[in-house]
Amino acid sequence: MKNSRSNIGSIIDVTSLLFRVWICFWILSASIVAAQTKVQMSIGTAFVVNPQGYLVTAYHVIRDKSQILVGPFETNRWRVARVVKIDVSKDLALLEARIERPALSMALWSEVPIGLEALVIGYPQPRVQGLSKKVTLGIVNGVRIEGVDTGYFQLSAEVQKGNSGGPVLAPNGAVIGVVLSKLNALSLAEKTGDLAQNVNYALKSSSLLQFLNEAGIEIEVRPLDMSQAVRPFETYRKAEASVLAVIARDLPNKPRGKPALPDTLNLVPADQ
Repeated sequence: MKNSRSNIGSIIDVTSLLFRVWICFWILSASIVAAQTKVQMSIGTAFVVNPQGYLVTAYHVIRDKSQILVGPFETNRWRVARVVKIDVSKDLALLEARIERPALSMALWSEVPIGLEALVIGYPQPRVQGLSKKVTLGIVNGVRIEGVDTGYFQLSAEVQKGNSGGPVLAPNGAVIGVVLSKLNALSLAEKTGDLAQNVNYALKSSSLLQFLNEAGIEIEVRPLDMSQAVRPFETYRKAEASVLAVIARDLPNKPRGKPALPDTLNLVPADQ
């Protein structure tokens, strides 16, 4: 009788152990599935270049993502955007969405002097600072030349993750560039022992104009007015309706986009 009870007890212990193992396996499997199906998301900035619903942003904000949204509009609504054209070498993407917003005018880069005041409007660190537009003010510090003109210029207006794809504006509100990257100060400091401060890069308006002309998009080019005093609140008020946030999501079971860009020159994308 004692042996029978002992055997029954052993069977119950083994069954209980197997049940616990199964529960653990089920939880682990569910966690793996949840991790695999978790939506990956990046947030950047875009601006309207044509009133028919065409916007420009940085390509690295939307790369490898299957759904692109622009907004937010009234009652926190978002609009789906489609990719019209990309240029990997310029890190630009042209989007189209069903929106009605005024277009920003463009400035000729040949008219932009070094030292010109420059304003940046965008959505820096939206997970920390909130999904609302911010404006920063600086100057055009210089151009980046490495044997040939790279198409980039340096500016001192503050740029953070989330600003990628946003416009760089002259005092009269004309676009002189597109925010693309910032210097990886910590990485550079490890190599040189010197902490670079506020070194940011944007694509020149000349490269942006070429990109839009190739896409057949009608744009307004406006001469720079050097006599206009810098009044950041006025520039922001005139331009802010044309600047939107971009959310790019990698939805499960959807095809991905183009290959990623290589990391070069200690530059980190100014997106999140």
